[in-house]
Amino acid sequence: MLQSLHLSKGRQATWLELFFDLVFVAVIGVVTDDLAHTEHGHLSVEQFFRFPLVFVPVWWIWTTHTLYANRFDNNDRVHRLCALFIMAVLVLLSTFVPESLGKKFSVFAGGYVGVRAFLAFLYVRIHSKHKSDVSFAHEMAVAILIGALISAAATLFTGMTKFLIFYSGIAVDMVLQFKLRKKTQEFPVDRKHLVERIGLLAIIILGESVISMVRSLSEIPVWDNFTIAAAVTGFAMVWAIWWIYFDSFSNLERTKEITDGNILIYTHLILCMGLIILADLIGFAIKGDLDRETFRILAIIGMSGFYVGKQVIYYVCFPPFRKMIVVNTVVCLTITVFSTYLPRIEYSMMGMAFAMLLYVYSTIKWLLPNNIEPYLIAPSH
Repeated sequence: MLQSLHLSKGRQATWLELFFDLVFVAVIGVVTDDLAHTEHGHLSVEQFFRFPLVFVPVWWIWTTHTLYANRFDNNDRVHRLCALFIMAVLVLLSTFVPESLGKKFSVFAGGYVGVRAFLAFLYVRIHSKHKSDVSFAHEMAVAILIGALISAAATLFTGMTKFLIFYSGIAVDMVLQFKLRKKTQEFPVDRKHLVERIGLLAIIILGESVISMVRSLSEIPVWDNFTIAAAVTGFAMVWAIWWIYFDSFSNLERTKEITDGNILIYTHLILCMGLIILADLIGFAIKGDLDRETFRILAIIGMSGFYVGKQVIYYVCFPPFRKMIVVNTVVCLTITVFSTYLPRIEYSMMGMAFAMLLYVYSTIKWLLPNNIEPYLIAPSH
């Protein structure tokens, strides 16, 4: 019989998973820092493209490992060694981020493919030992390998073709795994553990906002009123984001809709990318080294990513929330858009922070009081 930590009483993130997250923190820090540097107040086109093209593969590695560990981690030596290998490759990949679209692309792609092969091996290992218990493990391994082989083929091409092939491999991997969602329900995710892992991921990326704020303040030789205003507003935004995100997060541990974890995972890709952009925006506002037009574009993209990525799962899982979710999102994004046209970036930040604080208030006042018990699994005693 399959023995794992799955659905064990009081299941929490293991020390190995927390160590894995620590390595992921370092990689996210490099990705965030790469987007934080401007030249004469501008970001290059390459920086715009490099951000998602680097983040998505790294995020997909974290996600696939997390889903595997959620179901099959039994804390044995083989899994530990595989996880440590993946962490080592992630560290290596982080060193190639600045040149990942250039001469180091083949190395970056090779590292990614190597990790995918190891993840496929973990599923093959489960299949070989527990065919009757987990029939989908073999198909999951095949899906991962097909995507990895397509991505590996990218190293044979040049120009834009290599990027299209590399990310086509990731897309195929995602689609094939998504198509297995009904089969995976024979061994459903440990809901509480998955929600905890996703929440820890959000905390990691939210921490980048604090790091960006501290780093930017340390680079300011003389503080003025606008610097202080940007710092205070930035911290208010981080606080509001934490409140918005976690105030009702515990409800996801009991929602009936989460059985395969797909909706939680894919919406958080959008959310996490939005949070990384917002982390850099706080730094830009403090240093004042980004032109208004680029700031406007990033602010709208970042806030949209956060609001939409955070709200979709609640919209799907809790029908009583739906009307207020739409109203909240539309109002806050409207305020954000108008705020970006204010005469100074610091004023724009204040408008964005006001929208978030308004969101917190409306959530407490009108959204959370709704009864969602019919959509929750009864607590176990």
